Amino acid sequence: MKDFFKNVFAFLQGNIRYRMYYSDYKFMLPLHIVEQIEWRIEVMDRECHDNGQCKICGCSTTALQMADKTCPKPCYPKMMDRHFWRNFKHNNLKMEGFKYELGDK
Repeated sequence: MKDFFKNVFAFLQGNIRYRMYYSDYKFMLPLHIVEQIEWRIEVMDRECHDNGQCKICGCSTTALQMADKTCPKPCYPKMMDRHFWRNFKHNNLKMEGFKYELGDK
C-alpha cells in the first residue's frame, strides 16, 4: 500500500510540474528542478522518448521525468535537492545553453 501512495504522489507531482513547465508558470519551478528536467530529457533513452513510455517498465516518460521518483531502468537518478544538484552538475556535467553532456570525469 505504501508503494501505491508513492506512485500516486509521483504521478501528481510529475503531471503538475509538466503542466507548469510547458506553461507561462515555468518561472514558479525552482531553477534546480528545471535544470534537472532538461538534463533528464537530454540523457534519456531516445526510444523511450519517442514512444512516450519507458521500454522496460512502461512508465509515462513525460510525467516521470518531472517527478522526484526515478525510472527503474534506471535512466536517471532521483531528483536532487538544490545543493546536491549544484555539486553534481559542477563535477559531472558540461552545460552549454540548455544542452547537458556528461563531463570528462
